[in-house]
Amino acid sequence: MRTQKKIRFRGGPSEILDSIEFEGYEIRSLKHGNTGHVLYGFPSEAHDWERCWTMDLQTAKHGVQKYNQQKVETDSVPE
Repeated sequence: MRTQKKIRFRGGPSEILDSIEFEGYEIRSLKHGNTGHVLYGFPSEAHDWERCWTMDLQTAKHGVQKYNQQKVETDSVPE
């Protein structure tokens, strides 16, 4: 009979960090409790502009720029 190895959960709660204001959009940031990575929330075109999370701040800023550009294009199209 095999003995089972006990696994201890070493993670903790995620910590909400200060948000970053970029081109009129609030990029939320948090420190993940299990991994310790800093994550940035941004609107994603691939997910119909819903908030997605990334570890790269430049990716988040690029997503905000695309979101703002799409927003301007949608507002300027006559109905």
